This record gives sequence, structure tokens and C-alpha cells, in this order.
Amino acid sequence: MTKPEEFDRELLQMFTQEVGERASDIEQALLAIEDASEAEEKLRLQEQLLRTVHSLKGAAGLLQVRGVEAICHWMEEILSVTVNEQLGLEKPKLDLLLSAADAIRDAARLLETGETPSPAHGERVVDALKAAMGQGADHRGGKPKRRPPQTAQVPVRTGDTDGSMRVSADRLDTLLYRSGELLSFDALIRRHAEEASLLREQARKLRGVSPEFAEQVTSIESGLRQLATSLRQDMRLMHSAATALDHEVRQARTQPFAEACKGLDRVVRDMAAASGKLAELEIKGGDIEIDRSILSSLQDSLRHLVRNAVAHGIQSPEERRKAGKPEKGRVRITAAISGDRMQVRVADDGRGLDLALLSKAAGEHLKEVKDEAELLRRVFEPGVSTSDTVTNLSGRGIGLDIVKRNIETLRGTAEVSQVTTGGAAFTLTLPLTLATVRALEVSAGEHVFTIDTASVQRVIRIHAQDFAMSGNSCVVNTLSGSIPFVDLANWLGVRPGRGDAGQAMTAVVVNAPGGPLAVLVDAIAGEQELLARPLGARLAKVRRYSAGMALPDGRIALLLNVAALAEAAAEMRSPAGARVPRPLPAARRKVLVVDDSKYVRTLVKLILEGAGYDVATASNGKEALEQLLDRGADMVVADVDMPSMNGFELTEAIRQSERFTDTPVVLVTGRDTLEDKVRGLRAGANAYLRKDQFDAQHFLETMRRVV
Repeated sequence: MTKPEEFDRELLQMFTQEVGERASDIEQALLAIEDASEAEEKLRLQEQLLRTVHSLKGAAGLLQVRGVEAICHWMEEILSVTVNEQLGLEKPKLDLLLSAADAIRDAARLLETGETPSPAHGERVVDALKAAMGQGADHRGGKPKRRPPQTAQVPVRTGDTDGSMRVSADRLDTLLYRSGELLSFDALIRRHAEEASLLREQARKLRGVSPEFAEQVTSIESGLRQLATSLRQDMRLMHSAATALDHEVRQARTQPFAEACKGLDRVVRDMAAASGKLAELEIKGGDIEIDRSILSSLQDSLRHLVRNAVAHGIQSPEERRKAGKPEKGRVRITAAISGDRMQVRVADDGRGLDLALLSKAAGEHLKEVKDEAELLRRVFEPGVSTSDTVTNLSGRGIGLDIVKRNIETLRGTAEVSQVTTGGAAFTLTLPLTLATVRALEVSAGEHVFTIDTASVQRVIRIHAQDFAMSGNSCVVNTLSGSIPFVDLANWLGVRPGRGDAGQAMTAVVVNAPGGPLAVLVDAIAGEQELLARPLGARLAKVRRYSAGMALPDGRIALLLNVAALAEAAAEMRSPAGARVPRPLPAARRKVLVVDDSKYVRTLVKLILEGAGYDVATASNGKEALEQLLDRGADMVVADVDMPSMNGFELTEAIRQSERFTDTPVVLVTGRDTLEDKVRGLRAGANAYLRKDQFDAQHFLETMRRVV
């Protein structure tokens, strides 16, 4: 039997959830009343609101939460008058009732922390409600005789009578993980069935090779056949049950997208009023069902984006009139499902992002910016704001950085663009669930990693001649054009496990913020549905990974963050032009590549390895000289401008060394004057190549010639 204190605790838990939901319902109802144009519609909404307040008042009284009970009582007094006298709520009372809803929401937050609001909670708003009632009575010449509303009895919640019940979020999460484990076990059973079939086939072949054991082999084969048949039958039953369970649990975890948008119309209303603007919120796709865990985490990001749209995007009524726009601006939130991903777009019809102001905030000159999309992505960087003044609403450059981090925590991406008709749009791409991932297994060195297949476009093979430097970026040439790349092993700092350096490399082309991206990997092991587990608080700030996954063989594979990969590829820069190079054969020689840019080192290393060279790297001349003395090299490729010891000094030191005096040296540099070239050749360089004229084919021809 339930003890009285346990019963009270359960009631309080139910009320805690109830008061939060009711506060949101009250706020939505008040905003709907404010927007309603027909008097009849206003009265209908006011009667509905009265029922909600009356219900919450009864629940608060039952649990003796006197502060909430008092707020509801005086809200009910005001609403009863408007319902009885068929009056529409005017703006002053709407604002007052919204303040009361805020006080109720504050009480809900206290209850969630385990603290019971004091009887004096919301005392200021209660006094204001009382005063409003007094003013109304004065205008009418006394308090009217009220007719009881149609809500004399506390209504029973629909959720108590429609076959539904409350289940804690933690319990649903546990159920989903268990169903995911069952699906993983289902895959294991399938593999065992395949192994049994293979053993049966091997036994059949053995029977033909060894007649003396034919009878025993026939018996073994028969047993294996029966085992394989049973396993297949069990596998089908388990797969059916596991899939059905997984589907039902996922459905139980979903909520309409509109739930994530609750309260946003209030944000738009209050911010517009505070800044002297007119704005409205429009939501499309609110009935789309999404995973509860994603929905709850998405709410904060949507608030930031909506605030940003009103503060930065929507202009004042005067500015909009001059621009030929309606005085009231619009913020539109659109949700849509695309494959196994959801896209949420938050757009406004305001002035758009000011590129000049953004380039200044990002510390760049607008005339030097060639890629507008790249500049727009800077809005997500901490400290970068599109406002030139700091107010209580904006200007600190914090909100969008938070949005990006929150979305990446959900294994999603955030992008921004200008709206052609005026305004800015932020697009959030998210998975439909956080519990399981259809993942592609890839290897880098001795380590296994995974990439969400929802981000994978295709798998390609890359040869040495495909690498190039185009404009301001290191790229790889593919059949569909030049795209940036990142070498996974190099990025993670692990030793690559590739075979023959002259062979083509495997790359996974992924859809990343900013466009396609090639991720160079050592090998691909396949794809399967895997359980995704959070990395925990200690690894929360490690952006390279989004989750951890347990493979069927017991190994742990980390899920790669595609957004972080894209940022790494974007940093692979070098001022150079590009032409499609041709492969040239090369002897198995060891080359030491010296450059203070790790991305240029990576590019040159990949080109040389693809052409058959063994490659070592160093970040400056001093480090290179130490490597030469310790491990030697057949030739050196060096930049000129480096810390500690520049390329000229390194070349002179090599020529003065008895051991390496004849070692070929190729200088690759951004210096383009004749004096610099002469100085390099006088220092002892065998060749002097300019980065702004860099071409992989010419580079490999030079290497072959000087060696």
C-alpha cells in the first residue's frame, strides 16, 4: 500500500508538470486573444482561458501551493467579469495577465528544483490584479453580480480519460536504449545464422574430399542444416518483434514540433514592443512529430534565433514603409522532414545581414572577402555580432555561438543565408532521433570511427594527381568539381594505416556546412544501425566527436562531427593557383617537407605520397635540421618564411653540412621578387617554386629532375 507521504510526493510531481503546462497554455491563450479580430472569437477564447485558470486554481489549492492559488484566484476574478459582461480584454489587462502567467511559470521552475513557492509568491502581481479589479468595479459603479461560469467543476484532464498516461522521460529513454540493444542482438543472431550456413557448406565439401568420414560428416551437416534453419526462423521472429518494439517506443517519444515553438510568439511580441517595432510569428510544419529529446534541446536555439531576427533583422515601421514593406515584420519558422533528417528554417523579412558590419566584426576587410557564404558563417563565431551597439537585447555576439554549439550537440548543423527578397535565414539540420544512428564505419590508423550516413553523399577513390591548390584553398579534383578535403588520420594526429603509398586513397564525400567535403580515410568497414551514447561531461567540449558507439565486436567507435571536419578543411589554405595535374612515376625516396602551415604540409605530403615518395614533415627550419641529422632524407622541400630558421638559412645550413651537402633542396614560397629567387638559388637551392603558380604536375616534374 502506498504510504501517505509517497502519495503526497506523487501528487506534487504531477502538479509540478501540470503547473508548467498550464502556464504555457495560459500564455498562448492570452496571445491568441490579443490577435483575435472578431469579438465573438475573443469571448470564446476568454471562456476557454477561464476554464484553464479555474482548473489550475483547484489543483494548487489541493496541494496547498497558496501563491499560485492566489494568482489564479484573481486572474479568475478578472476573467469572470469579462465573460459575464461579454467584454473583450484590453491591452493593459492582457499585459497584466501575461505577467501573472510569468509568475506561474516562475513557480513551476521553483517546483522543478524541489522548492515549494512561498504563500507570498507573486505578491506584486496579485496586488496589481486586485487593483485592476477595483478599478473595474469603480467604472461600473460596484461589483457586478456574477453568473457562475460553465466551469463550476474542475474539469478532468483529457489525458486521464483518453487511454493515455504520463511516463517519465528517463524511462522512455531507457526503453529506447533497450529496444536498440535488442536490434543489435538481432544483427548478431543474423551473423550466427550466416556462420552456421557457412559451416554446413564446408562440411558438405569435406564429405566429398574424405569418403572415410562421409557418414560422420553427413550427420554433422544435417545437424548444422537444422541449426541454420532454426536460427533463421528465430531471427525472423526476433527481427519482427524488435522492429515493432523499436517503432512503438520511438512513437511514444515523439511530440509535435509546435511544442518546441511554445512561447516564441510571446518573445516576438515583447521584443518588438520593447524596440518600437511591429512583428508577428508564423509557424509551418508544427504538426510534424519529432523525438522528445531533440525537441526539448531545440527550444533554446529557437529562442535565440527568434530574438536575433527581431533585434537585428526586423526594421522599425518607418524603415519598412520607406523600403516598400508592410509595417509589421514577419518571422517564419518552417519544419520539414527530408529523408532521415529534419530541417528547421528560421527566416525574417527584414534588412538581412550587413556584410560590411559583419566583416568588421570578424576582423576582415570586405573587399578582401571573396566568399560571401564563408563570411556569413562567421556570425556563429563567439564575439561576432551584427549589431554595432550593445543593448539589453543584443550586440554581445553570444547567442548564435550558443545556437551552433547546441545544434552540434544534437549531431546537427547550422547554416545561414541571405533571403533574396530581404532578410536572413538560419537553417538547422537535425537527426530524427538521438538514440540510434545508421553509421558508416571508417578507419584511420588502428582506430575505428563512424560517420552518420545521413551526411554521406558517396565514396570515391583519389589519386595523387587529384590534389591541387585552388585560389585560396587546398582542394581535391573530383568528377563533380573541386571540393575541399581533410585527411582524417592527419587531423586526428594518428599514424595512417594505408597500404602502398602509390595507390589511390579512399575518401568519403559528406554534405557539410558550406558544401561537399572529402574525408580521406584508410578503409571503410561497412555500415549498420548502432546505439549512440553521450560522451559525458568530461568530453562535452571535444567538438571533433558527437557520440560514442559500441560495435558488435565490443570495440568503441567515436562518431565524427561533420561540422568540425568542415572547419578543419576550411583552414587548409595556401595562396596558389591550380591546374589538374598528371601522375608521374617516382622512386621510393624519402622527402622532408618543411612548412610552418600544417595544412600546406598536409597537401604537399599527400601529393608526394600519392606519387610514391616516403614523406616526413617539420614545422620550421630548426626542427628540420634536427630531423635530418637524426633520421636523414633524400631531398628537402621547404617554405621560406618560417620561425626559428627560415628556408634560406636552412638551405645554407644543409650546404655547409658534410653529410647533406649534396641533398637536393626545393624552395616553395609566396615570395615572388627576383631578388628573393636569386637569394634562394645562391643559398644552394636546386629549384625555387612560387606558391601563386603552384601546380602539382610541375612540382612532381621538378622533384624528379632534381633528385
